[in-house]
Amino acid sequence: MVEGDLLKLTITNKGSHIYKQIGPIDRKRVIGELVKDTASVDHWVVLAEGRTYKVIGASVTYYKGNAGDEVVLLVPRSGMSEWGAVDHVIKQIVHSS
Repeated sequence: MVEGDLLKLTITNKGSHIYKQIGPIDRKRVIGELVKDTASVDHWVVLAEGRTYKVIGASVTYYKGNAGDEVVLLVPRSGMSEWGAVDHVIKQIVHSS
């Protein structure tokens, strides 16, 4: 899910909220560097195309991301977004001498 996607909310008889994506926003892929946000312990950002995108920490954990790894993000084509959705992580290869 990308910031700007259209969602439909259904509230069940028991009061549960069910969201369904009904209109994905036009998106593009950008590649950037994964960086630990210094303002918080568990927050990650990706530096891409001269911008800083917030990303959900659970997605970084899922893809086993580390600081310095390259990340492919999905972002709105309009460029008007604070958040990016992690598509995948390209691990930084560490060479030992």
